[in-house]
Amino acid sequence: MTPAGLLELQEAAARPEARPSAAQLLPGAQAAEGIPRLEKLLVSAAARAPRELSGAAVDLLRAGGKRVRPLLLLLSARAAGGHARGRVKLALVAELVHSATLLHDDVIDDGLTRRGLPAPRITYGNAVSVLSGDWLLAASLELALSSRVPGAVEALVRTLRLLVEGEARQIGLRGSTTFTSDDALQIAHLKTGSLFAFCGEAGALAAGAPREVRSALRDFGLRAGSAFQIADDLLDFEADASTLGKAVLADVAEGKPSLPLAIALKRLPPLREEMAALLKGLPEDEMRARTRAFATRLSRTGALGAARRIAEKERDAALTALNRVPDSPTRDLLSQVARALLSRSR
Repeated sequence: MTPAGLLELQEAAARPEARPSAAQLLPGAQAAEGIPRLEKLLVSAAARAPRELSGAAVDLLRAGGKRVRPLLLLLSARAAGGHARGRVKLALVAELVHSATLLHDDVIDDGLTRRGLPAPRITYGNAVSVLSGDWLLAASLELALSSRVPGAVEALVRTLRLLVEGEARQIGLRGSTTFTSDDALQIAHLKTGSLFAFCGEAGALAAGAPREVRSALRDFGLRAGSAFQIADDLLDFEADASTLGKAVLADVAEGKPSLPLAIALKRLPPLREEMAALLKGLPEDEMRARTRAFATRLSRTGALGAARRIAEKERDAALTALNRVPDSPTRDLLSQVARALLSRSR
């Protein structure tokens, strides 16, 4: 990217609305669960990376985020039995793992922006971005071990395996126009649902909850995370780039499988040829115009509404799983989080 292009990104990102913050999602619960303090701990953890890597990690964490994963973990621990020792370290683990995947994803996707700012790979380079992500993963394993929560490390290792499997499946389907809704939903389960599932399970483990409660919170997280990912896929078609913080229609241009795309390609097969033409690459102005025309035709198939209905089914499955957790005000907060995941605009 040219210096002029980087400057343009930085100026566009300077608007406050381009930088999502933790307080956007149930601010009362965020404050009660200590998320503001967690923000400082996250930055401190990233700053302990080797000096060659710390800049990329710290910049990403300081750029904000909804911190929905640590919030879910902390609420799960409370719903499963109270303020359990080790839960804060595991909440840090959840967000550090998520941050590591973002650093890696931006390299894989040639991403230009992240959370409304230039992606760390733009500022520091691909090598630093990858190694910073690796360091955050190592730090998350160390934190899980030091939490002394029985079963936490094992749950984290299983989750990391699923995350990598999901990324591998997505890469394998990249550039394809024949992927199915089942493919897209499976990737959502693996790439996003698995880490949400860890949040539910790890919170229950920290609380020393019985097996049935651990299973319920893990299932809740899996389904809530899948709904969250589908909502994110929908934002690629419905949101404005300045508020979403990434390029609108990026998934189409990058050939990434998503549920709305899968549904549209099945309903209107000629879209496959149009998408294949987009993936071959075109001059920038033509690419932008043809991509938006593609999105218009896609929206007329009803795919966005169909994908949202599937997201709602995933959310409802999450709420059903939550019914197996003892009734409490905290359980009600978890259900509010699950509902909020589908009502967001960024």
